[in-house]
Amino acid sequence: MAIFSIGAVLGLIFFDRVAMPIVIGSGKAYPIPNLVGMTSEDARELALSQGFRFKISRQEFSSEVPANRVLSQIPKAQSLAKKRRTIRVVVSKGGIKAVVPDVRKRLLRQAKIAVEDARLVVGEVENQYSDSIPSGMVIDIIPSPGETLSAGASVKLIVSMGAESGLVTVPNLVGMQGDEACKTLHQIGLKCIPVKRRIPTITDGEVFKQDPPPGTALYRGNGVKIMVNNLR
Repeated sequence: MAIFSIGAVLGLIFFDRVAMPIVIGSGKAYPIPNLVGMTSEDARELALSQGFRFKISRQEFSSEVPANRVLSQIPKAQSLAKKRRTIRVVVSKGGIKAVVPDVRKRLLRQAKIAVEDARLVVGEVENQYSDSIPSGMVIDIIPSPGETLSAGASVKLIVSMGAESGLVTVPNLVGMQGDEACKTLHQIGLKCIPVKRRIPTITDGEVFKQDPPPGTALYRGNGVKIMVNNLR
């Protein structure tokens, strides 16, 4: 009987001090750690160290939070949850990136549209003389084409004023619409002389021939004859 009594007492002590805390503790809720702003690696390590699971739900662009840092989490920090609960986080991909487009040898208006379409902004526009690039066309873009910038960054355009000597190079007008070709010539100081012809196989209004040919050097004020298709 004494042995039975001692066993019963030890059993009660074990149940009270070991078994019961395990049973009670298994249903206990603990505060969720705050992972927002941490790198994904540090957030994972902290979550696991406190007995929680960790999962990256998705990544999103953010102009305010650097790449690879936690933007948000579910459950929220300090809310109560049982151990092994999965904390799901959204991780920043950083700001939206934009690639500098190649707008060289384009008209300024066209270049500005291309820059805006690339999620960039035209900042300074510098004018320079050029013996090879017609007036009104872009000589260069800074930073260079192909470079990666943050969306909304500013780029600089260098635009030709034509040749300082008074000579300008006749551009290639074939394939343009007649109005666009004339505008291009006027921008570099040349006169436009349209001549209408009817060719059924060519788009209406398209320039199919020019005189003089592209690359010819002319003094400002001289004229360029363009053959424009007229199907009307």
